[in-house]
Amino acid sequence: MYSQLSLKNVRRSLRDYVIYFTTLALIIALIYSFLSLGLSKDIRSLAENMSLLTNGLLFVSILVTLISAFITSYAMNFILTQRKKEFATYMLMGMENHNLLRLFIGESIVIGILAFLIGTGIGSVFSGVLSKLVMSIFAVPYLHQFSFSFPSMVLSFGLFLVMYGLGLFKTAKVLRKTKIIHLLYDHVKNEAYKERSLPRYIVYLLWSVCLIGFSIVLIIKAVTIVSSLAILILLLAVILILLGLYVFYRWLPALLVKLIGRKKQLTYGNNNLVVLGSLRSRINSSGKIIAVIAILLAFSLATMFIGLVMGAGYKINIESEYPYDVTVAIDAYVADFDQVVEYIATKTPVKDHLSYYLYQETSLPVEIMALSDYNLLREQLGLDQKDLVDNQYLIHCEKVYQKEIMEKLARDSSLNINGIQLNSNEKLIFTEPMEQKRMVGTNGYVLVIPDAIAFSLEPSLSRLVVTLATGGEPELRDELNRFIRNQWKPNIQSPTSQPIFKNVTVKAWGIANSLSGFVALSFCGLYLSVVFIVLSCTVLGFEQLASTVRSRRTYSIIRKLGVTDLERRNLILKELSIFFLIPAVLPCILLLVLALGSHKLFAAYILQPNTIPFYTVITLVIFMGIYSVYFAGTYLIYSRAVGNSSA
Repeated sequence: MYSQLSLKNVRRSLRDYVIYFTTLALIIALIYSFLSLGLSKDIRSLAENMSLLTNGLLFVSILVTLISAFITSYAMNFILTQRKKEFATYMLMGMENHNLLRLFIGESIVIGILAFLIGTGIGSVFSGVLSKLVMSIFAVPYLHQFSFSFPSMVLSFGLFLVMYGLGLFKTAKVLRKTKIIHLLYDHVKNEAYKERSLPRYIVYLLWSVCLIGFSIVLIIKAVTIVSSLAILILLLAVILILLGLYVFYRWLPALLVKLIGRKKQLTYGNNNLVVLGSLRSRINSSGKIIAVIAILLAFSLATMFIGLVMGAGYKINIESEYPYDVTVAIDAYVADFDQVVEYIATKTPVKDHLSYYLYQETSLPVEIMALSDYNLLREQLGLDQKDLVDNQYLIHCEKVYQKEIMEKLARDSSLNINGIQLNSNEKLIFTEPMEQKRMVGTNGYVLVIPDAIAFSLEPSLSRLVVTLATGGEPELRDELNRFIRNQWKPNIQSPTSQPIFKNVTVKAWGIANSLSGFVALSFCGLYLSVVFIVLSCTVLGFEQLASTVRSRRTYSIIRKLGVTDLERRNLILKELSIFFLIPAVLPCILLLVLALGSHKLFAAYILQPNTIPFYTVITLVIFMGIYSVYFAGTYLIYSRAVGNSSA
């Protein structure tokens, strides 16, 4: 009997369950799809350290589960509140608390099972899309197809049981102790409203603005500090921003309502009194929740933006990190690399190779390179050749150092090497990616001088660059490392007794493992931020729907006073628009401030221009898409429940 009643109640209360059900299905879809991505054998085989993605997604999934448990409990309490009269009727008819509890649990189980099944189906489609995105990042052909992952299904179901079980347990505990009188009269309690003076509101807001402004200053300061102190400063800045956001949103809506209430023409014009009264009630009862939602939205937008920009920037800069197929760097003098080249040839065909030295002049804190070696390196990369005339020298540097070097050349461009005067100018500064912190210098720049002068200096660093016919495989890196460290016995001449630095890079290995870091960072950030946005929208929707009973009476009264249906729909749209807009404005402004600051500080480090503005737009588009869906859903449910009432 109770199972049949549960099913009937679910069908009858579908309107109350729509947002709740949608959120459950979306959370399950996200958990399943990202777990499928992390546990996929095809994805894990892309790179050696792809475990970064798997471990990151598992950690985020557990975090999402714990956070979603609180939202599930909140949603169940909302549904319980909406149906108090119904449950009171059951109890008046003789139904005992434990049977009422069985009825509610039965309904929740039906909703949970349906949400899990539908969410898993949607997640299977999502996982295919995510897999295709990852494969495209690694430039691996992938045929998009519907796939089912049993391990992901089991793990998702376990996390779902934890999330749903915690929420259901908490709600059941409340329902078990509920009395009939509470079910009948809780909804008619008057709201406690405390009026505050205008100066107090202004003081609170000024304080919050000062906190946020000071936090931004701390962040700018932290990114310019190269020490462990920067982490502490960033942590303090984040705490202050969150505190400032909470204070700002705790009092700004109330201040706006108070100021609008003083404008009589605005208040009593176009039926705005209805909207103002509704907003005053919502802000009074949900002020703290709006403040928390604003914090969650700010965190979500920042997380998504940072994940996308850092990941994309890292991917774009990979070519500058690994321009050569194979490199070997020995920070000492080595006579030749013949055995190393022969070993590489036994593993994969060698197209070309170049060994050269970097020189040092005691009076200069920078490495020196011979022009002929420099041009041979440029030839390896398909770059044009450079000439030096009249005792000139050129500078090859990372783009970030270009402005500083140009300023120094403007002050004094002359150098004295072995008694020979050399000169340069800003036209002899080049910035193509050539590994300026390992193979072409060690500090991000190198001096290139005529061969005759360079060869008169003592070589201090030995370098080998190998171009492969097929590009090579990632496994070559470990094999070559073992050969150089264990089997190769060169005659190394070092002026010190310290251990000699040896470095081996293989482009195929470097790109694959660097891309795995990009994928882990971007997808974990996207996963967490999307979930937070969904949960924030869910709470906003429930908070608006919680006023349905009171609003139904209000809109019924104004209908009898002659307000048309079109005017009532416009009032509802205005009310919901303001309620949804308030917590989203400042997080979006903070995102733009973060984007502008990031562009100013870090754009020079990203080789592709406009990367930061592009992903700022992407972040806003994703956010507005999810936000709009929940706004539209809330509007449809609320308008049907309120606007069509004639009671």
